[in-house]
Order: sequence, then structure tokens, then C-alpha cells
Amino acid sequence: MASDFYTYRKEIETKRSRKRWLVIALAILLILSAAAGAFWFWKGESVPAASVESTEEEAKAEATPTPDPTPTPEPAAQATAETAGYAPHRLLPEVDNAAWDKSEKVEATLNQDYQNTDHRMVALPMLGTVTDDYFNTVTFVGDSLTSGLGIYATGYQNAHYAAYKNIGPDVIVNNGTVTNAVTGATETPIETIVASQPDYVYLLFGTNTMVQPNNEEKLLAYYERMIDILRENLNPGVIFYIQAIPGVQEDVVLQRPGLDNARIAAVNDQIANLALRKGCYFVNIREALTKPDGSLIDEYDANYDGVHFNPEGYQAWSDYLATHTAWNRRSIYLGENPYYIYGT
Repeated sequence: MASDFYTYRKEIETKRSRKRWLVIALAILLILSAAAGAFWFWKGESVPAASVESTEEEAKAEATPTPDPTPTPEPAAQATAETAGYAPHRLLPEVDNAAWDKSEKVEATLNQDYQNTDHRMVALPMLGTVTDDYFNTVTFVGDSLTSGLGIYATGYQNAHYAAYKNIGPDVIVNNGTVTNAVTGATETPIETIVASQPDYVYLLFGTNTMVQPNNEEKLLAYYERMIDILRENLNPGVIFYIQAIPGVQEDVVLQRPGLDNARIAAVNDQIANLALRKGCYFVNIREALTKPDGSLIDEYDANYDGVHFNPEGYQAWSDYLATHTAWNRRSIYLGENPYYIYGT
């Protein structure tokens, strides 16, 4: 039994050993097979594939001499009619910078002549209300309508006046000698205006000139020349205000044909154009002195002549001027300064 058991166990161990070596051999074989496959795969990727046919063609090519390459023709100097349309173009013409490197004056290209301007649209809007001291350095220049601002307490008696009865701007331009309706002095207006050394000049002319019809061109021509003369004689910083011609009572036109309210409104449009052209402010005092149809407010009519104003009218006029000035840092305002209101 013992010999049989040992014999049996040896046979079992021998079989196990054979199986173990068989497994090891199979594993080594699989590893070698995988390595060989990877080697051939890598060699196929790195070496360009070439068929037997290509090899034969290369051999023939080596035996046959290679001809010299044909040179590529140069492009034509100029595009033909067919290709010209496809040539790229500049979107903008080439700029000659030297032509702009100048300091000479360039001719104006914009139309600086204002046409068909409604005087109500270009007039100064309401701003703040300046104190009466603002008018201490104002010189009012005009006819008898203007003189009432200096005569009545409801106006500005501390202002300076070059106001004369029955005149137009032609008297100022021609340097005539006239009587001041406020001071009673006989003087030449230009000398009086220059002597006052104003900060602001308020102009109002037209009523006397327009008594006669068809003389608008004369009025405007003298008005413009008057502004030029005043600027030549006054300090450069003087500010000019041109006031609108007020309306008159409806029946005035019966005795004075030129003083038609529709005509006055049309002339005011031209005076507003003049103000824009000459760099002046336009003040539409008609808003305070006339009714919506342009006629003088009845309660402001002095002596019922339909043209001049009573103290109530001059109060309305002066109040309007105080609330319609161009903002100025030097001005003192009643209440809150519009500088803070508008943030300018």
C-alpha cells in the first residue's frame, strides 16, 4: 500500500508539473506573439507603403534620364480685359496728407445766412431772475419806446440810456445830433454809448422806420451797420441784446399803414435772423406786451395812442427782461441760482 501511495502521489505531482510548464510556455508564446505583432504594426506605420508596382516604376525611372523642369511663366505686367474686373480696388481714394498740412484759412462751406427763422423760436428762454443791479451796467439804445424804461419808476432808472424820439438806427449810423429823451441832453448817440462803458447793450429800433411801408431793407441794413459801429467802439466783451419790435393796437394801421401787426411780426423774423448772424441775443418782449394776435395789450396802452406804454406796461417789460438774460457767472440771481438748477 505504501509503495502504491507514493507511486500515485509522484504521478500526480508529475502531471501538475507538466501542466504548470505548459501554462508558462503558452504565456511566453502569447507574449512573443503580441510583441511581434506590435513590431510589425510599428514598422508599417513608420515606413511609407510601397507596392511592388511602384518599386518597378522607380527602377525604370532611375534608368530613364529626367528632363529639366519647365519654368513657370511670369504674370503679365498689366491685367487683361478679362481679369481687370477682378483686381482688388481701394475702398477710399488715397489721401494726400501734404494737402492738409496747412495753416491757411479754409473757405467756409456752410450757408451762414439764416432764412425764414421764426423770431419766437430763436428768442432767449426764461432762465433765472437777475437782481436790479444787473441793469446798472446796461445801456439801452432806442427810440421813445425805450425812454420809458428810464423815465418811469417801473423801469430801470439806474441804467444808462441813449434813447431819442422819432429816430431809427440810421441816426446812430450817421452820427446825428439829437436830444436824449431821458436826460434831456443834446448829444451824438455814439459818444454817449461809449462814455457809459456798458457790460450789456440792449437795442430796440423799428417802430418809427416802419411807419412808412416797403422799407424793411433800409431798416435791416442800418441795424446791421449800427451793430458793427458799436462793436468797433466798445470793449470786445460787451454783450448785445436785440429786442423784438412790440405790436400796436389794431386800429393804428388806419393812420399809419406801415404799422401792421402781421408786418411787424415778419420784420421781427428778419431781425431775429440778424441777431443770429451777428452773434447777438434776441429777446422777444412781445410775449409780455402783446396779445396772442400780436396787438398791444389794452391795459398797457399809454394815452390810448396804440403805440406807447404806460407804467404798467413798463413794469411788465422790465420784469420780462429780468427773467430773460443769458446766464453769466457774474450775475446775481433772486432765489436759487440757475447755475445749480441746470448744472452748467
